[in-house]
Amino acid sequence: MAIVRSDPTRCATCASPLTTGYYLLLDREDRYCPTCIATRARCATCGAPLGDTHWRLHDGRLQCGACHATAVYDPGLARTIYDETVAGVIAQLGLTLNVGVAFRMVDAPTLEGIRAQGGDTPPAGHNTLGLYQRRGHIRTIYMLYGLPRLIFRTTVAHEYAHAWQGERCPLLNDDELREGFAEWVAYHHLRWLGCTRAAGRLLSGPHPYRDALDRVLELEHRLGAAGVIAYIKKAE
Repeated sequence: MAIVRSDPTRCATCASPLTTGYYLLLDREDRYCPTCIATRARCATCGAPLGDTHWRLHDGRLQCGACHATAVYDPGLARTIYDETVAGVIAQLGLTLNVGVAFRMVDAPTLEGIRAQGGDTPPAGHNTLGLYQRRGHIRTIYMLYGLPRLIFRTTVAHEYAHAWQGERCPLLNDDELREGFAEWVAYHHLRWLGCTRAAGRLLSGPHPYRDALDRVLELEHRLGAAGVIAYIKKAE
């Protein structure tokens, strides 16, 4: 499918000439005028100002055309991508489970409700995209429906790492190490897919687990990937 690029001299949302400056979003070549940035509703996924053509999901989230083009809505497709992601993580890093983990795709209010029941809150300024939760013998990865495919895969890899931690190193109480390892797994999965640009964003873009990821990457520099996994298993 051909990629349609916006005119760099005009706002990607309203097409007005960019005579008074413009704004860029992370990993987007599109340029937006100050008025659209200040006044228009934003895409729930990427934060881009919405134009006249956009989508409202049943849970109230608004989706721009770019995110909608690769969004995962179908439960069957979601299951396929989930299985492919888990298989990739196992093939690359050997993170197998003795006990399986269930998979569910849910809307935003349901996901937030599940997270609240567990007494957890997302980092400030960031929405919940996925969640691993264990209740008794039931282990489940919940994923937000309507995520673009690559974000979906990245989030599955992160949450699967938490499922692996829950089984292989249940005494790990260092939250920074827990989240840093999960983000490290997502980072390596992106590299395994050949998505080097997306992987690079985890190293340079602002996100809540950036410092934690840097900590685990430093461990990898000293110990190697297998050493990181062995270290996590022994950490408390």
